[in-house]
Amino acid sequence: MRRSLFWRTFGVLLAAVLTTIAIFTGVMVASRRQAAQDSYEAEVRRQAREVAEYMANLSALSFVQSNATMRSVIRSKIGDIYSTYNADIWIVSYDSGTVQYLDKSWNTTRFIATEAVMEQLSRIQKGEEIRVTGLFPELEDGDQIVTIGVPWFYGENEVVGAVLLHIPVGSLNVGLKSVLLQVLPPAVLALLLGTAAAVFLARSQIRPLKEMSSAVREFSKGDLTRRVDVNCGGELEELADSINRMAEELSRLEDSRRSFVANVSHELRSPITCMRGYVQAMQDGVIPREDMPRYYQIVLDETDRLTALVNDLLDLSRLESGKLPLTLAPFDINELIRRVLINFEPRIDEKKIAVNAQLGEAPLTVMADANRINQVVSNIIDNAVKFMDGEDNRLTVRAVREGKEARVTIANNGPAIAEADLPYIFERFYKADKAHTSGQGTGLGLSICQRIMQQHGSKIEVRSNAFETAFEFALPLAE
Repeated sequence: MRRSLFWRTFGVLLAAVLTTIAIFTGVMVASRRQAAQDSYEAEVRRQAREVAEYMANLSALSFVQSNATMRSVIRSKIGDIYSTYNADIWIVSYDSGTVQYLDKSWNTTRFIATEAVMEQLSRIQKGEEIRVTGLFPELEDGDQIVTIGVPWFYGENEVVGAVLLHIPVGSLNVGLKSVLLQVLPPAVLALLLGTAAAVFLARSQIRPLKEMSSAVREFSKGDLTRRVDVNCGGELEELADSINRMAEELSRLEDSRRSFVANVSHELRSPITCMRGYVQAMQDGVIPREDMPRYYQIVLDETDRLTALVNDLLDLSRLESGKLPLTLAPFDINELIRRVLINFEPRIDEKKIAVNAQLGEAPLTVMADANRINQVVSNIIDNAVKFMDGEDNRLTVRAVREGKEARVTIANNGPAIAEADLPYIFERFYKADKAHTSGQGTGLGLSICQRIMQQHGSKIEVRSNAFETAFEFALPLAE
């Protein structure tokens, strides 16, 4: 599988390299070929200009033939051009629609020029240079003959004729083979370097994936201590960091799961062991008959505690799985808090707790699930009452309007929660004061309350110091 991924990656990179090299090679061949053809044609045109320069001191063809020196020079130059470039040179003189020219055979020929020829000759007479294909059909393969014409000046400005160079189109075309021989070596070198780079890049991309795959396999075997070590930058390193964060989260969840199972086992075993011990003692007759009612009550209390634990576990499971939907409706949060306080009145009176209820007379209507909010308020007040055992006990309950929300605060002046415990008090089975809370509650109440508030789009916040411990949450006001 890893090898397949490497070859796929390498294949894509190599295809990109080949495509790029092919495109650039094609562009380079075309441009070099065109440049070579332009250079060759410029060289041919320069030969025609040289012949015209030789003729610059003569005003007629007859002077070329009568002057032995010029005859020798011109004939030699025309012969060189013919043998080197496979081109014919005509030294042309024209007058009144007739044209006479001197060619490589050193013959002077006179003929009546066609309209097309006269048009081009008139351009040369104006001092222009021409390049025309198929101007003289009477030449062999005339439609494939390129005629390059330059003016023949006498003196400085007088045009007395022209130098026409006739060359086959094929002679001007630069062969593809010669250009390829120049371009292919660097193209092959680029291909080799590109292939090496593709191998390097493919391996550099696959190596992090191999590391991640190996780490995931270790995770699947239960080793959540493994971490992905990748320093390649970019998206792959971000993916590796995400995998490491996932591993940390999985490790934390695994620790939480183990702690949860251990806590559930402990919380279930304690009441069951207690009930079994007392029932066994009563069955064996160890406990006197007159003490039976007291021990029956202990067993009943442990049964209630076990029932509460199971119910809390079911509620927590439903909340976490989303199977405990909310029934949102408007209700007066002040009235709900008053009813909860009335339910706790016996315990409040028993502990001589002074209640400071800062609840307005006017309704403070919120949009929430009244039953679930009642559960939250009851649990927080229950904890507040439970942990006040000294003198001068005070319980403060407040509900105020803040913008579009109602903020509820429940505080007591009981023992402060240690700062180290504050981040964890909403976790399942976490008990801040483990030495003094044995048998008091299930350790799930605050966790359930927090999840209820999360379903409402809010959360419970807690602060604690030597003077006060306060729990706060907010609910949206009903429109």
